[in-house]
Amino acid sequence: MIGGKLRPALAVPLALALLLAWRLWQVAHNGAGLHVDEAQYWYWSQALEWGYFSKPPLLVGLIRLSTGLFGDGLLGVKALAMVAWLLASAVLWRLGKAMGSERAGVAAAALLAATPASGLLGLSVTTDSVLMLFWSLVMLGAWRAAHAEGAAAWCWWTLTGVALGLAVLSKYTAGALSLSALWLLWRCPPARRGRLLAGLALAGGIAALLLLPHLFWNMHNGWPTLHHTLDITVHGGAASATDRAAGLGHKLGSALEFGLGQLLLLGPAGLAMLALAWKRRRQPIDQPAAGNPTLWAALSYAWAFAWPLLALGLLQALRAKAQVNWALPALLGVCLAAGWLTWRSKISCKTLATWVLAGLALSAAIALGGDLRRWIGAPVAAGKPAWDIWSRMRGWHEALGALRPVLAPQRDLPWVLDDRTLLVQTGYELRALQPTLRSWSADGQVRHHFDWKQPFRPDRNPQGAIFLGQGEPPAGLLARYPGSRLLAQSDSGRLHLQAWLLQGRPAAQAGREAISR
Repeated sequence: MIGGKLRPALAVPLALALLLAWRLWQVAHNGAGLHVDEAQYWYWSQALEWGYFSKPPLLVGLIRLSTGLFGDGLLGVKALAMVAWLLASAVLWRLGKAMGSERAGVAAAALLAATPASGLLGLSVTTDSVLMLFWSLVMLGAWRAAHAEGAAAWCWWTLTGVALGLAVLSKYTAGALSLSALWLLWRCPPARRGRLLAGLALAGGIAALLLLPHLFWNMHNGWPTLHHTLDITVHGGAASATDRAAGLGHKLGSALEFGLGQLLLLGPAGLAMLALAWKRRRQPIDQPAAGNPTLWAALSYAWAFAWPLLALGLLQALRAKAQVNWALPALLGVCLAAGWLTWRSKISCKTLATWVLAGLALSAAIALGGDLRRWIGAPVAAGKPAWDIWSRMRGWHEALGALRPVLAPQRDLPWVLDDRTLLVQTGYELRALQPTLRSWSADGQVRHHFDWKQPFRPDRNPQGAIFLGQGEPPAGLLARYPGSRLLAQSDSGRLHLQAWLLQGRPAAQAGREAISR
């Protein structure tokens, strides 16, 4: 305690721990299950590999660790990913202190934790959670390494390389850090560029070594992750052909949508950043804040980790359509810059607390909006609560649970599904049955991981199978199993599911047909 106030070393960890407890409570009480991507990552974690069809392996490994520690329940799947989001805020705090102002670091950490991006995506298991953590560690490590001497500098460059490698193993978006490195190298005083280049080379080499197992896995499997990433970024996916052919007005609209999306992700922190930048528009802001000489001014360093990714996202939006969360790590640089502007402008703690509380309240209102009506007793349409961002995650537990008694005796047969969402939700919700799940693609095209790794081959299953879907089996399956029949169906209000037994003609019917012939 100093002057009746908590030291930041106690206050920041305590605040983040309380925020984690609040978010865990939200997850436990919002009544939603896993998102399709979360269920898919959990499914992948049951058989660890060095890569997957659409993602690098780090998040999947984190889920395996999380469920090993806390079980396969909802909180067990999400726990460590939720912690990673808040650890990114803690790293910003330490970075601010290393750069010369712990107060600026505390402000940056608070603003990041209060963004709607952190408040909403921080409740989910996404590749962004681990990417944000290791991106922030690259920022911290590079600053410490560049301003250290001797063995300490090389130790920090080594740690930076480890963080960089793990960032790329989290999400390929981390490749944009190479642009940040080039920018910092250019902005560095010429006399220091040689040593900085050597440190960056060491960090890059260590990152490359960490990537080797993933690269070998991709090479052995025909580069599926790289092809998928190129398809959704460079090529824009199947849906982008129309977008690319659209006129200038459509492209500008897409860019505007991307820009507004970034402001929404920032929330009050973004508004604070804009207000402070306008207030200081005629004031010199590109000066070191601390008395000790530094290679870069604080704001220059912060923006180096934001503008390259934002520029790439904007270009992608102009070309086709960029996902709003594609440039999410840019939040780290923007919030760090906002923290420094807050400190230099002598913004009061009361004003900062107002921004932070406004951000937390906004996130909570969005996250819990679907439950507020139910909690106050207002009528809601069955299975479809108004203002509910988690609506697509509801109903799976009830609908699949109702089919469990019928499906349990059929565990020896393969279960066929033609929808990725239903496949991974079935794998998670009925995990105790340990079913053998297979994916059916009517035209034989590989749409996702399960078409690639777990395709259903009717010729290899003449004894039959179980089909799960929202209606009857596709015509292709019925043609191969003409004796198929409906076993059971369930309805959760939002979801209607059917379970079918796929089989050939019953023996008696086959015998009669043989006699008639």
